[in-house]
Amino acid sequence: MAWKIAFDYDEQHDVVTATFQDCILNNALDVARWRTEVEGHLSKFPSKVDLLINLDGLVVKYTAGRVFGRERSEVLSRYTRRSFRFGGDEMTKMFVSTSGVINGAAVNVYRSRDDALRALLSDRAAEAGGKSPVSGKKAI
Repeated sequence: MAWKIAFDYDEQHDVVTATFQDCILNNALDVARWRTEVEGHLSKFPSKVDLLINLDGLVVKYTAGRVFGRERSEVLSRYTRRSFRFGGDEMTKMFVSTSGVINGAAVNVYRSRDDALRALLSDRAAEAGGKSPVSGKKAI
């Protein structure tokens, strides 16, 4: 299979879901390609989005982990209001968690899209109710 990145808008929940297929990040060049493609998709939306990220199909290797962490943090701060993740292999989830701590990015990783969506909607409702959003907390 070939590298593929897709972003689909869920009108009912006003959320975008990112999916990856065979996106294996081995080095800084792979991370640069990932960032360019992700920014290309997210820049098409008229404003920052709430994002669900399916980590299945995205593999971050040790040799790309540090660069990926920095780049993902920058992309998320530029294009998203909040982001929640689900799925993924253990190493990729570890890099997401570690980079979140180092770079101040959210590390919300859930078992399923439904769990991630519930957390996102809860975060959105808390913010609308004047409460502090819970973005950035991890639930696995």
